[in-house]
Amino acid sequence: MSLAPEVLADYVRYTRWATAETLKACAALTYEELNEDMHTAYPTIWSTLVHLFQADSIWWSRFQQHPASLLADYNPGTDLDDLRARWMRLLDDVVSFAESRTEEQWREHLRFRNARGNEFEQPLWQLMMHVVNHGTLHRGQVLAMFRQLDRVPTSVDLINYYRRPTVTQD
Repeated sequence: MSLAPEVLADYVRYTRWATAETLKACAALTYEELNEDMHTAYPTIWSTLVHLFQADSIWWSRFQQHPASLLADYNPGTDLDDLRARWMRLLDDVVSFAESRTEEQWREHLRFRNARGNEFEQPLWQLMMHVVNHGTLHRGQVLAMFRQLDRVPTSVDLINYYRRPTVTQD
């Protein structure tokens, strides 16, 4: 199978954009709304955001070949502004990493241990696509919670990323 490094990097750029848009939408919520129990897998908007930030952080650590750590090692900060600042710095690093990969580097296998101590080895491109997909899942959950709060969610569909005015059309 042929890999297109520029497409993989663009999915990572999309993830950064969609996360920024989601956090911007969350800034309009009150503290109570961010922390209201919605009886979902991650019960609140805040807990869902924290889960996603910590998961992105641990994957970034793995991509850098750092030893396994716990999600709790990645502090989201005390409020949405702290979380946004930390997360955007992290995603800027992930974007730079993705943009610098060649096809051969995307194919390289990464060996790591998960939080349970199980060892895995997979191509980097598969792991990065997992990170992109995981983010899409949880951003969708956050935006569904907006509807439960009678709020209008923002749209972070991939097509909207491609339609931004800053994107050059090929």
